[in-house]
Amino acid sequence: MTGGSLSVVRDEPDCAGTDDLATAYVEVVRAVENWIEPRLPDLLGIGVDVAALTRKAADRAVDDLFALVQRDPAGMGSWEYVLDSYACFQAILAHRFTHGLLTCGQGDPRRRRTMARKLSEEAKVRTGVEIHPAATIGPRFVVDHGIGTVIGEDVTIGADCYVLQGVVLGALGIADNVAGRRHPRLGDRVQVGGFARVLGPISVGDDVTIGSHALVRADVPAGAQVVVLHQYQMVTGPRPITVYGVEALGEYRFRLHGTGLDRHGVEVDLLGPTHLPLASGDWSVLQGNAKCITVQISPRAHGLRSVAHIRLRHAGSEVTVGIPLAKRHRKGPIRHPASR
Repeated sequence: MTGGSLSVVRDEPDCAGTDDLATAYVEVVRAVENWIEPRLPDLLGIGVDVAALTRKAADRAVDDLFALVQRDPAGMGSWEYVLDSYACFQAILAHRFTHGLLTCGQGDPRRRRTMARKLSEEAKVRTGVEIHPAATIGPRFVVDHGIGTVIGEDVTIGADCYVLQGVVLGALGIADNVAGRRHPRLGDRVQVGGFARVLGPISVGDDVTIGSHALVRADVPAGAQVVVLHQYQMVTGPRPITVYGVEALGEYRFRLHGTGLDRHGVEVDLLGPTHLPLASGDWSVLQGNAKCITVQISPRAHGLRSVAHIRLRHAGSEVTVGIPLAKRHRKGPIRHPASR
């Protein structure tokens, strides 16, 4: 590497290390060096220990690399293949360095912060994945596919998490968010499907699976699944009420999320195939407030087929949501091979 000499040796070889791991570590170090080389004079000018930062980044990144190889069949079991060809891994590699640079406490803090952000922006352009340098990410992290994934400034992610493309871990607001914690915290072994949005200062427990296209704005307990049911809405009137999501709580039990759901005079009906209301004995509203209504449907409800239509009416406005009736299968904690 030009502009400086970096002698990098892993301080503490993994206790289960092999020749393959040692070789991979050397190649990951080389990948970090190649990535930062254009910025090396600036990094040295800041007054940081570039060799130590490279070593620290590689220590974490080599474990991320092996996690991706192990968990993604498309990697063909080859760390060389993934390292050489996966842009999504390069995004993690870049973050391991930029996070270390931002938090190392050496040199000029303003220049260090600016350089970390510059490197992060360059990685975003090259990989399509945006990870703020300040985000705290645990070991063996995988971003698969990755295009459009955004991980915000004060996001915290636990160990062995797996995130797909288009995922947003961000704030609830668009502009003018208040300073302080505004992004989610994910526990260990959390999996997040493509295009899911996890927003706000919420906590997601260990062993949670968040399905594709889910919108999560409240705490999720450990071991739970968050699954989006494909829903169809028909809206008429000035819309004093809004439904923006449906959550499956169990077989034939659903929670509708929205706004204005507790307005005086809101009518809730379960509609049959002819879109006429079913008898009240076929369903019931278990609880409700301004932001959600929980509906229990009897599996013996007369005339129900594969889709239930729930209608909410108020002051000339009407929202009808079609929900596929499918059994909800809860999975246990995700099995993961023992960590090295």
